[in-house]
Amino acid sequence: MHSNKSGKIFFFYALILFLLCTLPFLAKVMPENSGEMKCTARAIMHFEDTETETVNVNVHFHFAVGGKGSMVVEGYSDSKAGWLYLQRYVKFEYYSQRVSDLERMYKVKSWSSSKSSIDEAPDVIFDYFMREMSDSNHALQIQVKQLNHDTVLLSSINSPLFVCALTD
Repeated sequence: MHSNKSGKIFFFYALILFLLCTLPFLAKVMPENSGEMKCTARAIMHFEDTETETVNVNVHFHFAVGGKGSMVVEGYSDSKAGWLYLQRYVKFEYYSQRVSDLERMYKVKSWSSSKSSIDEAPDVIFDYFMREMSDSNHALQIQVKQLNHDTVLLSSINSPLFVCALTD
């Protein structure tokens, strides 16, 4: 009888230890219903003149709690003005809805952007990049699909596809 009781106690402690070890993993794979998410993607976009109108940037997405989000776009632009550093900060408002266990929809309602003091890129190149993401609209709907533990796919009818690495 004594060994049966100690076996139950051992099982109870093992179960607690298992849950404590898996909670961080579950929190990352199955994000809260708030839609909070951070990820980083690489974007290379060609415009009308594919030889001299391109951007080659990292895009850092942050969908924060409370429907406030931000995006940092940093890298280089190539245009008739030359190969120039680009760094823009975008703030936006959004709402989010879970579609399934592995999919979530984000609706970006409006955004505003500012230019870093070290950004040398022409505004027209960044404006074109943002128009391509939103189809000349201030509203943007992004579907996020979990690919694996560390990455998601961001897509929209209007925007390019981004394979985005989840960050903390």
